Amino acid sequence: MENNLKPFLDDIKKLWDGLELPQKIGLLALTVITVAVATFMLARSLEPEWSILYSDLPQSDIANIVESFKKSGQAYKVSEDKKAILVPAKDKDDLRIFVAENSLIDSQSPGFELLDDMQLGSTDFKNKMTKQRIFQGELVRSIEKMNGIKSCRVQLADPERSIFEDKDEIPSASVMLILQEGYRLKASQVKAIKNLVAYSVPRLTPERVFITDQNGASLSEETGKNSNDMETFKANAEKQTAEKVSQVLEKIVGKGNVSVQVNADIDFNSTKATIETYVPVGDGQNGYKGVLTTSQSEVETYENPNQAPVNANVQARNLNYAKEKNSVNYSVSKEIKQVVYAPGTIKRMTIAVAVNKILTDSEKEELQNLVLSAAGANYERGDVITVSSLQFESIAEDQKKQEAIEKEIRTKSTVDYVTKDLGPLIVVLILGLAALFIIKGLMGKMGISRTVEVAEPAKTFEPQLPPVVEEIPEVTLQEALPTITADIDPELERARMELNDTIMADPAEAARILVSYIKD
Repeated sequence: MENNLKPFLDDIKKLWDGLELPQKIGLLALTVITVAVATFMLARSLEPEWSILYSDLPQSDIANIVESFKKSGQAYKVSEDKKAILVPAKDKDDLRIFVAENSLIDSQSPGFELLDDMQLGSTDFKNKMTKQRIFQGELVRSIEKMNGIKSCRVQLADPERSIFEDKDEIPSASVMLILQEGYRLKASQVKAIKNLVAYSVPRLTPERVFITDQNGASLSEETGKNSNDMETFKANAEKQTAEKVSQVLEKIVGKGNVSVQVNADIDFNSTKATIETYVPVGDGQNGYKGVLTTSQSEVETYENPNQAPVNANVQARNLNYAKEKNSVNYSVSKEIKQVVYAPGTIKRMTIAVAVNKILTDSEKEELQNLVLSAAGANYERGDVITVSSLQFESIAEDQKKQEAIEKEIRTKSTVDYVTKDLGPLIVVLILGLAALFIIKGLMGKMGISRTVEVAEPAKTFEPQLPPVVEEIPEVTLQEALPTITADIDPELERARMELNDTIMADPAEAARILVSYIKD
């Protein structure tokens, strides 16, 4: 092995000794740059994909985690704001379990575990403060489990009890909520937090719990708006109607391309009405007869039993008679209703629809019919539906933002691709070509010095080949060829003849091939 490497090393040494000082400096610089770039690219390609393990941590927890990772040799990074720990994405889940097992994050809101540190002989004041901290810690843990709440802080004020009722103060509480970005608590959630705090502390009532967010906005007033409130009822009715209309129109014009606003005039008065209706029944000859109420019939009959003729020649008169009288009474039927109108009746509704699209008159009319059906509007009641086609400014801005984000993503992807994938290849190629160029130049310089006698005629001969060959007569070429004797092989003779024909057909090409062969 050493015998094989020695000639190679000797050649390298001779090559190095034959270089001039600028060439040596350039070769050393090229070598250093090549090693540095290759090292950087290798380190960049081997760098793992980082993911956030925990964020918004206090400095004490950051220090505990960093110290533990240093001892275990785990790769990690600390964010620029010193509030987050970054670890390789593939180790994220395992490291969360590791942190939990070793209790590296101290709870900022201790609860009942404070009872484990109770000492015999503690003062009443300390016991009272420990009790208050227990209440506060357990409430914080419960509230932070709710959706949309990032963290919170609870302060309880529990004054001393007094034997006099007029001097006995009721406890109070204040809660500050750190909400997640863009999240807004509902009135029901605020009420739930009030009740949760009030029912966890003795003698505390929901009215004595004050709630605010991280911006200082009071959230306690939201509980005054419940489902029975007139304003809330009106807002809910308008919101539900707008959502129904939006769901129908978004199927046609696309999501985000429609804006619906509803204004409802609602009657909250409670009224009672009595309705008395007379309904005739039965169909007689002269129209409706009504309902038979009474019927009376009287019959009168008279007969004279002593009636006799006075004169035989005079015909006797009949004095007997009979009379009948019938009386029938009819009445119409009567219906009495008592109707109670509950509050919340819509008297009039106005619906404004803006569409991010140019609409024709027929399309507007179709959309109005859809809105009419979806909202349950009634033109006879005086409802108004307006459909307008406009260009949404917010959508244009969103599109610009989205395009900017996509452009940034594409740029970042391109940069990552160039630096991680294409960059190393380009750098290696450039450095390789540069090294090859330098080595080729050096080798060429050495080769020229060795074959100067052969190369010089070739260089001077090559550009003069076409005119020289054209002027060479056939006799000279024939004389240049070896003389054929009688005992030459026929195959060799045939090859010689073909070579001769080729040279005579294109002397310039033959001369070029010969010069190329001599150079090689």
